[in-house]
Amino acid sequence: MRTPALFSADAVRPVLLRHTQARDADEHAHNLSQWDQRYDQLSSGAFEGSVTELWLPGSQIFVERANRRLRQTCAAWRESVWFGVPAAEDGQMALGSRKLGAEAVCVRDGGAEFELMTEADFDLYGIVVDRAAFAAHVEQHARQDLDRLLRLGDVISLPLMQKAGLCAALANILDDARCPGEEDPLALQARIFTLLTGLLQQAHGGEPPRRAQLGRQQTVQRLRELLLQDPASPPGIPELCERLHLSRRALQNCVEEVTGMAPLAFMRSIRLNAVRRELRRGGPAQSVSQVAYDWGFTHLSQFARDYRQLFGELPSESRLGGH
Repeated sequence: MRTPALFSADAVRPVLLRHTQARDADEHAHNLSQWDQRYDQLSSGAFEGSVTELWLPGSQIFVERANRRLRQTCAAWRESVWFGVPAAEDGQMALGSRKLGAEAVCVRDGGAEFELMTEADFDLYGIVVDRAAFAAHVEQHARQDLDRLLRLGDVISLPLMQKAGLCAALANILDDARCPGEEDPLALQARIFTLLTGLLQQAHGGEPPRRAQLGRQQTVQRLRELLLQDPASPPGIPELCERLHLSRRALQNCVEEVTGMAPLAFMRSIRLNAVRRELRRGGPAQSVSQVAYDWGFTHLSQFARDYRQLFGELPSESRLGGH
């Protein structure tokens, strides 16, 4: 992953603004350009999502919304820095195993994978900046070193009024970009760089994730890997407990803490999302029953009910919708 040549900071390019809508979580993930992403839908019902993104010479600004709870595995383009600004209340988003408060702003290096857990129906603003271009701005205008400022950690805190102001400023920039000729791309980008420089200067670091939090996140990731190793024969709870060296109670507490779901419900959702991906991407000759069997669903009537409850449509409708 890297920033495409079209958006090189070496030349002034026209503003590129686009708006996309999706009726599938994975389609929604791929609508954010130049990111490596995979989304799993965790709450029931038909999916609707939207992304509005703006590309400037050395930055990408976007706002996304989904009407369902999601588990997101994400990585921004390389040689960049991502700032995630959830316009949400306490507890509506988690970075890894860390539940975020309303004052949180996330910061991660591009090219490095991270996980988000997002609740339904709130806006998540994102800013991705070319690291070298942003570092030059910080050095020129604030006389500070970007690497030092980024040592605040991957979650920083802003007073709620300032965070609300940041979200409003980003919304205004997206609105201004809809009016060609109102402001040139470098001027828009300078506004963004100035906002982020002020954010880093004013922010105070939050507590680093505790070892126990990181351990729970790693356990859930390992559980998911075990599910994917042999899709046709998913491990049961006793086998998972043995392989993860956890008691049944410890496994349940760990999964519920990270995902908000019981282990069996979480595992079923991950497998159903995998089936949906295959149905939407597979050829017309691929049968629904075979894909279901391939992912360990041997009781087809129960599979169909679970699938419809989660996604709001039958498996056969997903296959038709993907083509």
